[in-house]
Amino acid sequence: MQMTHHLSRSASAATPASARPPRWARQLGALTMILCSPMLAHALTPAERLQQIKARAAGPQGPCPFFDVAVVHKIFPSSSNESVFKRREKPYPSCTYIWTAKHMNAVKMAGMVAKVPSEGRLTLTKAPTRVEAKDWERVLMSYKNQPLIQVPELGQYAVWSAQRRQLSWIAKGHVFHVAVEDDDQPGAQQANAMAVAAELVRTH
Repeated sequence: MQMTHHLSRSASAATPASARPPRWARQLGALTMILCSPMLAHALTPAERLQQIKARAAGPQGPCPFFDVAVVHKIFPSSSNESVFKRREKPYPSCTYIWTAKHMNAVKMAGMVAKVPSEGRLTLTKAPTRVEAKDWERVLMSYKNQPLIQVPELGQYAVWSAQRRQLSWIAKGHVFHVAVEDDDQPGAQQANAMAVAAELVRTH
């Protein structure tokens, strides 16, 4: 009877080991999860994606201290669509508006092409100047090896980067940057950045 009891315990102890999948199967499962994770991310709805952005947003909340959101909605009509606002104070004060655009982008997932909404974004940065000429040299260094268009309407120190879709200029003791990403109005990126700049110049 004692021998029978001993054999029974040995058999039951061996069962989990024999049922455990081989090492290669576990590695294959882990690899599958890694490969599938980007596809799972793409499966998020626009509202869920914006919630993720909002959750990751750092810094103080509230209205942009140097730009009115009503002007953003006027220049970028789609920006009132599930918009998210982010504000930062370091290294320089900046405000970012993010919204779901009407434009649809083609994204390849699991060998298939799916249509997902584009993302609109407007970022404004305002930094105090010390010596304008030297500050401007530093601005231009940030655009290294990029073709720049002079923007005389904004003064001596003003350029537009089509590659970065960003307008930079110095006025009234500050360096301003306005970056625009709006696939709903791809041909009007510079014009819209100029409209934002005009409002900043008017209110400062």
